[in-house]
Amino acid sequence: MKICRQRSVTSAPEAGAKHWQVLEYGSKEWQKVYFRLRNSVESYHGYAKNPPGEAIEAAGSRRVRGIGAQTILPAYQLAHANRRKIMKWLDTLAWNGERPRRRTFRRRTTEPVGAWTPAGFLVPAA
Repeated sequence: MKICRQRSVTSAPEAGAKHWQVLEYGSKEWQKVYFRLRNSVESYHGYAKNPPGEAIEAAGSRRVRGIGAQTILPAYQLAHANRRKIMKWLDTLAWNGERPRRRTFRRRTTEPVGAWTPAGFLVPAA
């Protein structure tokens, strides 16, 4: 069979094999899926960068030399962040007929609008 001996397969451009996706790029369905996934990824990045946790963003917490050590240590930090997140989730589950526990939710403290607007910028009255 020819297919077992050849190294590549070429398809015609009209088949659209090169750019085919399940959801059409930019469609409403694509946006819904993409932004949900993007938000969860960005949320996890914030979780892993949190200073009281692993603080992977702070290079000062990784005082080792060499590219190997600088690569492996963040991998351990991310594994620990994953474990922490899983343990926190497991803690909310109902075991042996108990009621499920709610996770604690901390809101970020917000500043009034005038605290971060540029000087001279007027915020319209509500």
